[in-house]
Formats: sequence, C-alpha cells, structure tokens
Amino acid sequence: MKIVYFLIYFSSLISFVSCSKKTTVSKFTESHYIVNNREVDSSIFKTISPYKKVHDEQMFLVLAKSDDVLVKADVESTLGNFFCDAVIYETKKILGKDSAMLDVAVFNKGGLRNSLPKGDITVGNIFELMPFDNEVVLLKLSGAQFKDMCFKIVEKGGIPVGGMRLVMKGTTPTDITVNGKAFDENKDYWVVTSDYLANGGDSYNFFKNAKERKIMNVLLRNVIINYCEDITKLGKTIKPQLDGRIQISK
Repeated sequence: MKIVYFLIYFSSLISFVSCSKKTTVSKFTESHYIVNNREVDSSIFKTISPYKKVHDEQMFLVLAKSDDVLVKADVESTLGNFFCDAVIYETKKILGKDSAMLDVAVFNKGGLRNSLPKGDITVGNIFELMPFDNEVVLLKLSGAQFKDMCFKIVEKGGIPVGGMRLVMKGTTPTDITVNGKAFDENKDYWVVTSDYLANGGDSYNFFKNAKERKIMNVLLRNVIINYCEDITKLGKTIKPQLDGRIQISK
C-alpha cells in the first residue's frame, strides 16, 4: 500500500519589538517523501488477528433467510414494511401486558441505509442497514398531532409506516386507518419511532411536543436482529411484500 507522508517544515524569522507585535512567517519550504512498502507488518497482523476472527464470526452469523431482496422505494417499499412490522412485533414483546397500547410505527427512509439481500441475512447486513445507534422511543400523540404526522407522510411522498394505512390525494392524507379502524382525531395514539425522529429530526417537529414519551433503552438495530432470530425460531422466512398501506389517489 502506498502511503504518502507530507512533512512540512516552517522556518521563520520572527522579530518581537513588543508583545503587541504580530508573528509573521518569513520563509516556507515543503518536502514530500513517498514510501512504497507492500509488506505486511507481521507483529501488527498477529495482534489484530484474534479480534478480526471474532468480529468476522459475529458479522457473518446468519440470522434469517429472505424469500427476496428487501429494498427502499418511494411511497411504499418492501424494506420499509419489513422494518416497521419488525419493530412493532418486537416492541410489543418488550411491552408485554401493555402491548395493546402500541398503535403505529413511523420511520424515515434516510434512516434505512442499505437494502437486505435475498437468501441469508447476517448480523453484518443488519449493521449495514442500521449503522447508527438509534434507540426505540414510544410517543403518545394527540389526534391533531397524529394528523400532522400524516400530512408529513404525504409531504415526503410516503415513508416507512406500520399499523396504519392512508391514501395520498395531492397534498392531503385521506382514508386514514389505524389497526383497521378509521382514524379518530379525538383519540390519542402511541407511535414507535427512533430517538432521532422523536427529537424532531428530519423536520418531524410535532414529535417533540408529544403528550408522553417512553424511552425503551434498546437499539433499533438489536430489535431487528431479535426479530430475525424470532422468525427463524418459528421456522419461517422473511417474505417481502407490498400491501398498499400507502397509496396514491388516482
């Protein structure tokens, strides 16, 4: 590997008449030294090898199998559907007897950093999907705040959601349903999302004023890993699908 080191030498003739005088550079020279050494430093390689072995074993561990590739897309995507449904499933497990309180999952497309492959899905794949240490947060929204969220979904041309459906008619969300029931602006709804969005990231400012919030103290990445493991334990595979949870009015 070619490594270029830039060694810059400054030689200055500095005169101080008083402490108020500024320092000036009177001379500048630059030299370049090119080192081309492809030999592996055996001592360093020996030191890191055990850690690399453990790292590779963990990252290449197969968690689940997918019947097809999971990808991002506008309006609705197989990756977004999988992600939101997985988060709802695992968050309900964490909530236990209070699982019925959770209504909807909402995330942003930019938070999903990579697609997931057809076939084996590894720990490394999930780290590529979620490289950031975002945490799970539950927010209690008023009906008005939930409606603002629906307008944001339309404004962004559709984002990953779970537990709800809506139709985008121009700039207006219509036919909004939550868990199969018509949206009621007089009700409160619990939404699971990331700490990034919960704090107003990506212009989701209405989340900052949620009526209540619960910090779940679990990473989204770990939630997806747990879901993949649970699917495998049940003898199932991941089945990417589009179900029309977000549609564009014709």
